[in-house]
Amino acid sequence: MAQTQQDSRSTSTADVSAGIIPDSINPDIQKERDNAMLNKELITQMTYIIDGGKEFTERRRHIESCLFQDPLFSERDRYLRTSAETFDLGVKRSLRMIDFKKTHSITFSEIWDIIYRALSNEQTFGIHDLMFVTFIENQGTEEQKARWLDEARNMRMLGTYAQTELGHGTYIPGLETTATYDPSSQEFIINTPTLTSMKWWPGALGKTSTHAVVLAQLIIGGKNYGPHAFMVQLRSLQDHCVLPGRSVGVIGDKWNYAGTDNGYLRLRNVRIPRADMFMKYFQVSSDGVYTKQGNPKVLYSTMMVVRLKIVQESWQSLARALVTGIRYSAIRKQGPMDRGGPEVSILDYQTQQEKLLPGLATAYAFNAVGKRLQQVFNKVQADISKEHFSSLPELHALCCGLKSFTTGTAVGFIESVRLACGGHGYLLSSGIPYTYSRTAGGCTYEGENTVMMLQVARYLLKSAYSAQNGIVLAESVAYLAVDTSGESWSACTESDVRDTSLLIKAFQHRAHRLVNHVGQRVARLMGEGHSQGTAWNNSTIDLVHAAKAHVEFYTVVTFCDVIKTLSADPTILKILQTLSCFYAVFLMDKNIGDFMQDGYVTSDQAEMVHSQYFALLAHLRPEAVPLVDAFDFTDLTIHSVLGCYDGNAYERLYEHALRDPKNKTEIHETYSKYLKPLLTGQKSKL
Repeated sequence: MAQTQQDSRSTSTADVSAGIIPDSINPDIQKERDNAMLNKELITQMTYIIDGGKEFTERRRHIESCLFQDPLFSERDRYLRTSAETFDLGVKRSLRMIDFKKTHSITFSEIWDIIYRALSNEQTFGIHDLMFVTFIENQGTEEQKARWLDEARNMRMLGTYAQTELGHGTYIPGLETTATYDPSSQEFIINTPTLTSMKWWPGALGKTSTHAVVLAQLIIGGKNYGPHAFMVQLRSLQDHCVLPGRSVGVIGDKWNYAGTDNGYLRLRNVRIPRADMFMKYFQVSSDGVYTKQGNPKVLYSTMMVVRLKIVQESWQSLARALVTGIRYSAIRKQGPMDRGGPEVSILDYQTQQEKLLPGLATAYAFNAVGKRLQQVFNKVQADISKEHFSSLPELHALCCGLKSFTTGTAVGFIESVRLACGGHGYLLSSGIPYTYSRTAGGCTYEGENTVMMLQVARYLLKSAYSAQNGIVLAESVAYLAVDTSGESWSACTESDVRDTSLLIKAFQHRAHRLVNHVGQRVARLMGEGHSQGTAWNNSTIDLVHAAKAHVEFYTVVTFCDVIKTLSADPTILKILQTLSCFYAVFLMDKNIGDFMQDGYVTSDQAEMVHSQYFALLAHLRPEAVPLVDAFDFTDLTIHSVLGCYDGNAYERLYEHALRDPKNKTEIHETYSKYLKPLLTGQKSKL
């Protein structure tokens, strides 16, 4: 296992803390591993399943080992650095990564699946790799790719993706930046004409990028053709000075991501050649004739890449927090279970299990759904390369819905992990605040979560309408063509509640009913004389609820389906089946009113669901530590004094406290400045 890589064991010779952390495993956490069905060999096999295969796991571990041999990638002082120091380090790491990627032949997918997994995405050039290079690959003509792609891949031009404006985010048609074509010079004149039109938030824009993919309204002869993409140079490649007509800067410190210089951009009559408009799918001739081919939604394909990666990163962020919460809960003791008895691990308490184990099942579910979404994405990309665009709307809805669902859910569970760790979880050194703030960013960047769910709802209503007209639906929404109204749930015993096929039917019925119910509400309001926009706005709470029910149904189905396709040890399969069952039962119990509202589930059945929720909590409890071990995050990646593999949390808490700069001297400078006058009755220096 990769847990042998523990930089947190080494201490500076200048610290009095040397020798505090024992070179042994905490006996309480060792007991957890010894008593579980998942032994060391089975944990490794589970890791292969999580990673998608033994070959990938071995490749990932090798790259991680090489990465962490470089002191530049040490996170020992992560929680002691200033934001300025973090940005400086982010740039140095990004530069070092250029050679590292070449030395180890790192592929594009490995940047995200391995490098950013190990480093918690703490690099300045992340947006360059994920969006700038990807946009050139997907939206550039062959001539444009010949000009830009090699330069971008080899970091001879550093780029960002400038879509979001100060006053406009997800609503792309409302962007105010303009690109007006001048046929006399065959140039586009790009402007951000208002305060709210300036580009705001793009990563690496403030101080790093030399170029930007800028989204702007295309204006030809006074006619607006909608948002299109343009390559705009921002800084000189000789001295990095900002070019005329551009105003660029950083937007200020953020809650996290200090290694990335998110910035603003104002453009005043910036002229770029006609050839610098991305023209793979949209063309403007020299005399200003506009043509297009394919589906305009391909312009948003880069955002789909990002949303896909956000889904996959969400399960990793949740998993990292759970490693900390569950390992700490295994060694933390708090009172006896029975009067006069010994103190027990807090993981034995049902309320603690409720804080942690639903999140554990969710992390495994999100891992499965992230893999499935990757498969769908790959298929759609292959279709697009053949100029087949019919599957784009389904992919867009899946990326929007799962991005919203996974980030919002992960943030909620990470907060539960913080609470599960008591006061220690509030310390930066626990790693939980860091993970929480990074994950929380995903709830708003690349589309605010509520807006994302409303886009899913729009797709669902269109699909339901298509089903009523006999049109064949995409696979993820095919259930909308199956009317289950009037049916009732067939679970008769508590063992039936653990039948995933019956659970899936319940989630299908719920999603179908909620989608059709809100569709009828919108239609009724319009029939009463409300405009379509007003009817929609007055139904948005129900629309979001229906969209979430759809995404939960998709996740439950996918989790169960992925497990069915596995060929693995019977013990592993049994535990995974229990996890998938528990995930569905947890969601059903949490939202039981939805299932009961139309009589599909009776009160007796609801009680059986609730009873099985308790039973499955207890059933998964002995496997909790091995299940987080199987995520195979090194201590260097978790970087938590509470969550290290050896379970020596208290020693690490103390060791980290001793390294705090304020403890470098016995008497702090504030004593002579402020406290001494107070204590000696002298006049304050304030």
